[in-house]
Amino acid sequence: MLRRTVQTSERTYLFSPDDQAPLGDRTWAIVKLRVTDELTGQPPTSIIAIQARERGLTPRVASDGLAGLVGIPRQLFPSLKMMGYTVHLTVSADGYISRDLAVPIGSDPNFPDSFTQPLLINLALHREPTVISGRTVRANGNTTAPFSGATVSLTGIWRTAPAANVVVPPAPPNLVALRPPLYSDRPAVTQFLRRRNLPPMPGTDKTLVADLLPGTNPILLSDRQGLNVGDILLIDADDAELAEFIAIKTVPVTSSPDQPTLITLDYPVIRTHRRNRVVQQVLPLPLGAQRQFTVNAIIGDTCVFLDGSAGLAAAHEVQVNGPPGPDEHHELMRFSVLSDANGYYRLPPLSRVAQVEVHAEKISGGQTFTATTTFRPDYLQRENRLDLTLKV
Repeated sequence: MLRRTVQTSERTYLFSPDDQAPLGDRTWAIVKLRVTDELTGQPPTSIIAIQARERGLTPRVASDGLAGLVGIPRQLFPSLKMMGYTVHLTVSADGYISRDLAVPIGSDPNFPDSFTQPLLINLALHREPTVISGRTVRANGNTTAPFSGATVSLTGIWRTAPAANVVVPPAPPNLVALRPPLYSDRPAVTQFLRRRNLPPMPGTDKTLVADLLPGTNPILLSDRQGLNVGDILLIDADDAELAEFIAIKTVPVTSSPDQPTLITLDYPVIRTHRRNRVVQQVLPLPLGAQRQFTVNAIIGDTCVFLDGSAGLAAAHEVQVNGPPGPDEHHELMRFSVLSDANGYYRLPPLSRVAQVEVHAEKISGGQTFTATTTFRPDYLQRENRLDLTLKV
């Protein structure tokens, strides 16, 4: 820049400031986010954390759910004048499912003299599931007694909580729970769920040679005898809480079939599995009726919303399919259960709904006993207690 003369009361100075740095050499917001809770539209109730895969990016979190990454563009994207880049980050908060994002940074022919500010990304986090459980009891004068064999079901849902002064009818409870959660993002309309029971095949037992942490793929099995690409494995077959159904992507054939072999799966495991746990091959039974996803679902979601529940009554396991694939396989849990001999019930893990209508019913002695209530689960609690008193 040109020199300037600065005159003070005592002397005269010549001042020659440095040229301003190009925009690409200054610190900028590289990714800008507004993070909200999908049920409330408000910022998460816990602290937001951001982790970037690329070096040189610094996370920033402000109030009202505003967050992002900052950095110096020329250091991060030296060839931005000729090509675009992608920034990979993970957004997490206690009580919510973590979200992985891939944010494109477009090329700029005038870089580094110019740099385009990123657009604000609205990111709605999904709550981790909670469980509604309790006891069904029968009114008996001024006291109550446990009422076994009552059917407890969700008969209505509200995705967002209605205002206290407004009557909003519930939507049909066309949702199911999957175990384990989804392995991939599943957009509405293009994704489908179908009954496909997966009974284990006798005599196919194998074991895990090493512990598996979430995200592990491939896995080391005791042998590969009888295994082929496309076969579906049941990992941790002896533990329903940890069991996973995942198809085989590749099977090496260079070693002896009876020796330990690295098997690549369609998806990394989502649970922790210990060494020596049982792995079985399953026999996929014929597919049932197809149900369409009606709400976008993401990796880690337990509950999915469908266009109906017809054809799922006899489903123990289901297949999830849709482009780009590959297919997923899960245990299916429906939101209708029977209370046990002592009247206790436990619904499947619930998420992504702010309010539910719960109905309990049993016919006894020619009389129909019922109870219906509206309930807002507290997602800060892993389990919500809801006792139901059935009356004629």
